[in-house]
Amino acid sequence: MSDKQPLVQPPPPAYNAPPPMAPPPQQGYPPQQGYPPPAYGGYQAAPATHNNTVVVTQPAPVHTTYRTYRSADHYLSLSIFLTICCFFWGTWCALACTIPAIVFAINARDADARGDQAAVERNRRLALFLNIGGIATYAVFIVIFIIVIATTVSQANNCYYSYYYQYYYC
Repeated sequence: MSDKQPLVQPPPPAYNAPPPMAPPPQQGYPPQQGYPPPAYGGYQAAPATHNNTVVVTQPAPVHTTYRTYRSADHYLSLSIFLTICCFFWGTWCALACTIPAIVFAINARDADARGDQAAVERNRRLALFLNIGGIATYAVFIVIFIIVIATTVSQANNCYYSYYYQYYYC
């Protein structure tokens, strides 16, 4: 005696039988008035005549406007560099040009994010001109500083010290 029981299952459903609980078959749309039903269930070609005119049209071209200027350079890095240089090198008068240049460069960057091309160009140009003004102010300050040092040294070379009177004579 074997302790295994035979496996008894119902046979599989037939392939042609509808599945259980299937919805009832749908009926097609009734034929419309004025149109004959298709002969073979597909597309029916138009009857050929001698006056067939075929009009072929193309879609209208799409006009795309491209921005003529797209650069991430709004002179912000130049403005920050010049501000740091002028601050540490002691030409604080040039800071009057470089700090507003930072403000205009930030305004140009913000206008570029908004897509306002006129404001980008205006603020960018102002930042550049202020940076150039800061460089020119720095150069003028350095030239004046060199002149002052040179005249001081030349006057010091023309003087002599009197040990008797303990005084510089120039």
